[in-house]
Amino acid sequence: MSSLDPFTRRALPARLARRLLPLALAGLLAGCSVIPAGEPVRLFTLPEPTLSASREAPRALTLRVDTPGAGAPLDGRRLLIKPSPDEFQAYAGARWRDDIPRLVRDHLIEALRRDGRLAAVIDDASRAQSDAALTGHLGAFHVRYRAGRAEVVVRLDVQRLDDAHRGVQASRRFETVVRSEDASLEAVVGAFGRAADRLAGEVVDWTLGTLP
Repeated sequence: MSSLDPFTRRALPARLARRLLPLALAGLLAGCSVIPAGEPVRLFTLPEPTLSASREAPRALTLRVDTPGAGAPLDGRRLLIKPSPDEFQAYAGARWRDDIPRLVRDHLIEALRRDGRLAAVIDDASRAQSDAALTGHLGAFHVRYRAGRAEVVVRLDVQRLDDAHRGVQASRRFETVVRSEDASLEAVVGAFGRAADRLAGEVVDWTLGTLP
């Protein structure tokens, strides 16, 4: 039979808990950090489009550019490489500043605005009314190797919609392939920028050609 009285037996667990709590908290804090240790992540974005302003007068039309659809892993922020046709890998310690589909959408919007042949160009988050829409699916936005050289592939299937009836008025596949100057991350990002810029120029001219 225990020599402790009932009050002492009840108080002992509470005293033990008070002594163990600081130790437990110290252990938790030792395993946490506001900034994780390890290699810092570098954030990249596409350069501004180089498209020049058109000399044509703007049309009284508002175009909405939707974020293109994309399957994994193209819907994420990793800089992707395909060492073989059926395998994706990612560059370590590097990310795009946004998900790839939104990155492509914003690049197209900026190119259309710089072109200046439309009264307004909006994205799919805008509540403004539009006369037509540009939508599509992103099928490629990665690096591959051909004959030992790194090259960037960007492929976008685009549909131009009539916003009043949501019908497809025109559709086309665009694909650009741009060689990287070398295999370094900086050179690869530069090749992504040139490929996106070339694709944007083709999409802008095609879109304007399909509008009434």
